[in-house]
Formats: sequence, C-alpha cells, structure tokens
Amino acid sequence: MLRLPFAPLVAAAVIVAVTTAAGPAAVADETSATDKLRILYSTRFTFTDDGLPLVTVEIMSGQKVVHLRARGGVTVRPDGAGGSAVDSDGGDAWTVTVEGARPAVLQDWTVVETLAPEDTGGVSAALARWKSRGFDPRTFELGTVFGVDGEVIDTREVRIAVDPVAAGKGAARAAETARRFGVATSVQPELVRRPSGMIVARSGATVIRNPSVLWFQPRRPGETLTVADVPTGTGGSQLETGLEDRRYWGSVYVTLDHDGALVAANAVGEDKLLAGLVPAEMYADAPAAALEAQAIAARTELLQKIGRRNLTDPFLLCSSQQCQVYAGAGKEDPRTTRAIEATRGVVLLRDGGGLIDVRYSASCGGHGEDNDAIWGGEPDPSLRGRSDGRSDGASGGRSDGASGGMSRITDDNLGAFLDGRRDAWCNQPRLGKGKFRWTEKISEADVTARVAAEYPEVGRVRRLAARKRGASGRIGVLAIDGDRGRVEVTGDLHIRRLLGGLKSTLFEISRQGDGFVIRGAGFGHGVGMCQMGAIGMASAGRSHAQILAHYFRGSHLLRLY
Repeated sequence: MLRLPFAPLVAAAVIVAVTTAAGPAAVADETSATDKLRILYSTRFTFTDDGLPLVTVEIMSGQKVVHLRARGGVTVRPDGAGGSAVDSDGGDAWTVTVEGARPAVLQDWTVVETLAPEDTGGVSAALARWKSRGFDPRTFELGTVFGVDGEVIDTREVRIAVDPVAAGKGAARAAETARRFGVATSVQPELVRRPSGMIVARSGATVIRNPSVLWFQPRRPGETLTVADVPTGTGGSQLETGLEDRRYWGSVYVTLDHDGALVAANAVGEDKLLAGLVPAEMYADAPAAALEAQAIAARTELLQKIGRRNLTDPFLLCSSQQCQVYAGAGKEDPRTTRAIEATRGVVLLRDGGGLIDVRYSASCGGHGEDNDAIWGGEPDPSLRGRSDGRSDGASGGRSDGASGGMSRITDDNLGAFLDGRRDAWCNQPRLGKGKFRWTEKISEADVTARVAAEYPEVGRVRRLAARKRGASGRIGVLAIDGDRGRVEVTGDLHIRRLLGGLKSTLFEISRQGDGFVIRGAGFGHGVGMCQMGAIGMASAGRSHAQILAHYFRGSHLLRLY
C-alpha cells in the first residue's frame, strides 16, 4: 500500500518559548514557524498510523479566547505530533489567547477557464489566449492526488485566472469579465499573506507562547478533548445563537483566521469523523445496507472536497452545511459506526476514473434531478435525473406507476405524477412523513411581502408560474407577476426560500381565494442518492452496491484502504 507519511502538520523545528514557574525554555530556529504554517494551509493528504485519512476540520473561528480541557489533563505540543510535549501543573484545562495579531491579506481572481491538469497544451494555449487579451493570467491547481494499492485518485483541476482585485470585489469583476468576453466566470480567492500573531496558552503557572499555532491532545489515550462554548447550528460562525461544550477525538490545534482572530480545528481520523457525520445524515435505525450506502457516499464526498474548498483557511474542511456538518464526538450511534467499519476505505468511482461528485438529498419525491438543472455547470453523466420507481435499473420488480411511465416530468404531466400511485422507493411514510408528498398554503400578502424584500418593483403578487423545469419537474425559473411588474427568479434554493422555505421546487401552483396552494413532492434538490429511496431499497433486500448503482450511473466501488 502506498501511503503518504503520517505527519499531521509537523515541522522540523519551531520557535518555542515555554515559561513556567521554573523559568523560560530555549528558543529554536524561527524559520520553521513558516514551514509549519505552510503545511496547515496545504492540501497534502496524510494518513494515520492505522492507515486512515487524517482530516482537519474547523471547530470555530472568530474567537478572542479558546478554552480546552480533558479528563486526566491536556498535553500541549508546540511542534505538533512527535515534537516536544508540555503538561500543565494547573489541572486539566487550558485557556488560549493571541497577542500581536495581524490579519491576513487576500485578493480575488476571476476564473475564466478550467482544464484537466494533464492537458498541458490546453493550459498553455489558455494562458496565451488571455495574455493576448491584455491580462497577466496565472494558474491555480485545485484538488489533491494520492495513490493506494496501485489506484491513483486524482481530483485536481487547473483554473486559469485573471485580473486580481481586493478581497470582496471579485464577484463584480468576474461578472464584468463574463459580459465582456462571453465566458462563464467564478471567483478564486488567494491568500497573499497569512495572518500572524503569538498564540498564548495558560494553565495554572504554565504559560506557552508559540508563533501562529499550538497543538493540544489528551494526556490519557482514548480520551477526548473538550472545547468550550462552540457555536451551535450550521457551523462555527459567531453569528450563530447558542453555545455548547463539544468533545473531539484526535488533536485540536488553535491558530488564526483571516481577521487575526483565533480558530480552533480538529485533526481527526476519517473513521471518527464519519462516525460523527453519518448519524446526522440518515436515520440510525435505517436498514444496514442503507447506512452502508450513506457511509460510502459520505466518505467519497469527504475525499472529493479535500483540496477544493477552504483554500485560504488553515484547515481542509469547514464544519457548516456547505461542507459536512460536524459536531465532534458523542454523536455516534453503534449502527452507523458498524456501517462505517463494514465499508472501511470503500469509495465510489466513475467507470472512467476519478471520484464521483457525490450528492444526496432526503427525498427525490419519486424522480431524481439533473445536476446542471440545480446548480448549472456541465452535465454530469453520473448525476442524471431518473424515475425512482421500483422497476428502474438495479432495483428490479415491476412498475405500477410511481411516475406513470414518465421519463421526464413536465407541466403537462405533473398533476398526474403527483396523483400517481406511490410505488417509488422513496415513499417511506414511517420515516419520511411529509417528505414524499406535501401541500402548503401561502397568502397573497405573505408572498408579496417576501417578494418585495428582494424585488420591490413587482408590487402586489398576482400570479406564480413555472417558466422552466428540470427532468424531475423541479422549477428552475419561476415567473412572478405583480400589479406593477414581473420578475423571473432562478435557483432551486432561492425559489424555495422566497416562497417561505418550501421542501423542494418540485411543485404545482394554483390560485385559491386570497392566496396560493402549492402541492409538491420530495425534500431537497433531488440530485444523486435519494436517502429515503435508499432506505426503501434496503428494506426490500437490496445491497449497498445495488443502491449506489441505482442512483449513480456509470460508477463502481473500490476499497482504497
């Protein structure tokens, strides 16, 4: 097995100034502090001694102080794993602050083309093309590459970017470039200068000072570290209401975010991370095959994201819904943990090579959706909308009308689809009540108020109508007519939120009295694996391999480690 060395963010030497009641410690070579930070921001893939990926995940950012503790005491390692260790003489808790903090400097680039890393000729041609247009282009390589047992997993892509501007101004500049040259653009942030400052940890009379980062781990094997006052909800934002103490396996390090405030992050093995993630993604009392399919999907999603997100942050993954919601230890369930162990190292690959861009939602409502209909971009052959009827593909059985034989849901057949017989895999009323079919009523006054907040030119809303639907019937463009004007709203999540937080955009609208009746199907975007459908298939005796083959065409499973 080919593995990268287990060296979680460790440098050869670092400035360490440790002061206790006995006096100061020696000072080491200060150049190594830069090396350590370089590794913090790297997308380098590392493995634990047990052969599992080591992932760094944000716990919380924007903090003035971080409090940590562990039963039996906490060990501080200024050099990271394998380096010098300092134990407190003041009990099992540490308080961490920062002195002399200096924020990062970032800038935004406009991405104008994206190519495969092996397409060196295409990259050279793209650079020359944009240089001829008066720019000084550069490349950004996203993703990571690693090899196990002769299988190389490469998630990299090369982005051609132009026209750097100050952070926060990239969206406007990208839109301007898109209009000027007729190309699709996006924003690529770049970390020009890392934040800096002296991290100070105190416990009783023990004081440790170290430039920019300190590592903490429980003194006793098998214990967890507790981080106090972690914001609850969708992630570590200071804007979240509610705080709670949370426990974490592995190590916790405290460093600096873009603003020079403290950020705490968890370096944890993939198995422990998934054990905390999977129970939040699927009912733990679901059949074993469904939990195994979810574990494989979550593992593949996790590896796919590494090196592609949080590129200017000192961790690989954030803890919010845009990454994978992670709340640390104590959220595990024995059933989901067994599913993770049973599928150890198994990921979902494209038949042509590379990790599947795994997506999943609670319920497709009887028909899945195309990825490009929800998020735009290029069509993904593994993420095509299809019927979730029991006669479809690997599921076997006969069709008795889950989608009425419809390969595509349109305005003409949507009513029949919503009224149709309920043989879809995702029709699971015991677990998914209100997810398969649902009805909402919203008053004209409420719709008008919501629309006016974004589109005041529309006036009092009189009519809502679908202008464009995807393969599943989900609305891609919604026309809103008012007494003063019309607006066409795009985007799955935008439409749902604008109409009061609907479960999906797979719905029909009728006018009733002084409001609208919205009759719909499904819960979520409907792309990729339907979690309720996976439960239905598993309940009927299908394996995790059959479930994943049903929802991701052109894919196969491989055990990487």
